[in-house]
Amino acid sequence: MRLQQFARTEQAIDLLKRGLRTSLVQQISGLRAPIVRALHHEIHGSKPKSGQHPTISGLLRSTKRQASASLFVALYRTLGGQRTAQQIELEALLQAHRLYREHAERFASPDQLGAPLDINAAWVIAQALSTGALTLQGCQHCQIDFVVCDFSRIALQCPVCVLKQRARQRPLRRQIAKTGRGDSAQALTQTGAHPDQRKACQPVP
Repeated sequence: MRLQQFARTEQAIDLLKRGLRTSLVQQISGLRAPIVRALHHEIHGSKPKSGQHPTISGLLRSTKRQASASLFVALYRTLGGQRTAQQIELEALLQAHRLYREHAERFASPDQLGAPLDINAAWVIAQALSTGALTLQGCQHCQIDFVVCDFSRIALQCPVCVLKQRARQRPLRRQIAKTGRGDSAQALTQTGAHPDQRKACQPVP
């Protein structure tokens, strides 16, 4: 029993150091709330933050956030396999989030993907994937799978293609604004954007 308690405490300490909310740490480790709160205070020197967890629709509130979540899910599914569609695979989630942060910091700036997802957002995404609240669509143009949810405010389009299109249009818009000449609508259509991204999206089984 003491070894089991020690193992649960070690797990709770690791999760708290990663920034996981105390309510989730309590749920995962099975430790009582006062113990988890005391561990949090000892590790971070402050009381745990109160408030609700982020919602999946809130996490996918923009194209950048959708692309960022899609990157995390790609790593998570690679490590956790098909079981991620039925349950949260904790070790796969932790490894995927670490790899996601490394990839995001190395290959993308905050201007490209927005602020990186924290471990609590990763948990919400993994939970939504396991319950079916979050699903995947496949893009026929760039061949990636991206995440969508029923209550998202953004259009059903591949976020990677949309961001690439915006990047191509940005210098052209600056040029049009600077010169004040030419047909802007005609110029923007020369960026190679796909006329209707929604037609190029297919559900992923």
